[in-house]
Amino acid sequence: MAATVDDYLARVDANAMIGPVTTDRTGPLGRLARLGLVGVFAVTFVSIVGPRGSAQFRDPHILSEPSAWFLHLVMLIVFLVLVGALAETIAGVRARRPWQIGAVIAILAALAIAAFIGEATRGTVWGYPLADLVWSFDVLVVTEQLVALVLAIVLGTPGCEVGVWSELFARLRGETPRSERGLACIVGLHLIDDWEARRRRSLG
Repeated sequence: MAATVDDYLARVDANAMIGPVTTDRTGPLGRLARLGLVGVFAVTFVSIVGPRGSAQFRDPHILSEPSAWFLHLVMLIVFLVLVGALAETIAGVRARRPWQIGAVIAILAALAIAAFIGEATRGTVWGYPLADLVWSFDVLVVTEQLVALVLAIVLGTPGCEVGVWSELFARLRGETPRSERGLACIVGLHLIDDWEARRRRSLG
């Protein structure tokens, strides 16, 4: 009985994050929305990479910039959603939350170590290597988003763009992919896809 209850709860938890097994592809409106996001992330990438690279993050003034904190928060959320999607694809539904918790712990540990090194070697917490670590994380996630969005447009992957990686894994294993419906979908990509799918069915 306990195993049955655990399996049921796992399925409920999974359904809160992923969509049903689907072969539906995104329509023209969904692809256009993703193309718009490509533009947003491309501008973000250019703005944080720039000629100075990570050096622009070492200025303590950036700690008072709300836009910088917003960027860090969004990149963290996207990263955790990505980790959860990959965890479920690789290790099953139950792995989603433990992998995400592990990712948070790893990030906090890396930040603490970088801050300690900066304080010990340069007399300041913010700067090298902590600022460079944060910059590298932002650049990595922004780059992943750009690639994921382009692939999602080409493949017609429904739902959140991070779900394209799960779809690729599923295709390699000969399985039917699921759409990802996590926090990264706050922009409403899955809502656009659902509307276009319903419209196609009603017209067909």
